[in-house]
Amino acid sequence: MNEIFRYENPAMRFLSNMFNIFWVNLLFIFTCIPIITIGPSLCALYKVCLKIVSGDEILVYKVYFEEFKSSFKKGTILWIMIVGLLAFFSMELYYIYFRPDVISEKLSFLQYPVWVMIFLVVQVFLYGFALLATFENTLIKTIKNAILLSIKNFMITIMLIAIWLFTPLLANTLPDFAYGLLGFEVFFNLALRVLFCSLFLHKAFGLTKIKTNRDGTVSELAYEDVVEVLPEAEEKHETESDKVALPEKEKAEVNDKDIVEDNADASNAPESVPDDYEPDEDDLLLMEVTEEEMRELEKEEDPEQDSDD
Repeated sequence: MNEIFRYENPAMRFLSNMFNIFWVNLLFIFTCIPIITIGPSLCALYKVCLKIVSGDEILVYKVYFEEFKSSFKKGTILWIMIVGLLAFFSMELYYIYFRPDVISEKLSFLQYPVWVMIFLVVQVFLYGFALLATFENTLIKTIKNAILLSIKNFMITIMLIAIWLFTPLLANTLPDFAYGLLGFEVFFNLALRVLFCSLFLHKAFGLTKIKTNRDGTVSELAYEDVVEVLPEAEEKHETESDKVALPEKEKAEVNDKDIVEDNADASNAPESVPDDYEPDEDDLLLMEVTEEEMRELEKEEDPEQDSDD
């Protein structure tokens, strides 16, 4: 019975995460009331959601306000920069599209660089607050890293844009459910949207994920762990294929080399004496000389032994 209510149980972990999402959503709305504090509130919200994705068991209230305090200055400056730039470029588009008396139609090509700048600002919005919540860095380097990461992970960037635009587009498509969607947005969906974004940002940042096994043990899993094995497998595959595709000329050279080595070993080996061999006179004379030399050596050794006694 106790195992059902343990945190390692997938059902309990799911329910706990849903409650944490509901709780952090209320904290986010509360801290966003001054409007100017939306920046550090987003940093704190990303911090909690990234920890949930990582599999950490956290205290939402403590983690949220610690990050809110630590990223207050940078988050506020980044939020003011994003809002100010979006307002400026939106005004430029307004004058280009709706005020031909201010900007003539001949200058309508200026809309393209304006759209590029808006896209860069959106990239900073999608990645910047999560980077502030995850890494310790200067604000300039954080903005630079946000742009580089969004370009490197372009498909993830498209998914993040789709997640942020899903509810407004749904409310525009189904106006009868607009109030219901608004209530869902206020009480749950703000944090849920950031949680979905954190699933992709967790991979883009290359963070480790804590995995709870069935036996209760905990292990860390990184997205690079699978990628690091691939070069070794490719190298091994190329080596085996090269051996299979060995040219016939090289095969012949290898076989000739083996034959030469075998002949050299055979020439250095001692000759074996056949069983029916009969010694001739020269061989007998050589054997007698050898026996006489042995006797002389024994005689030379005997006096030395006698002196020792």
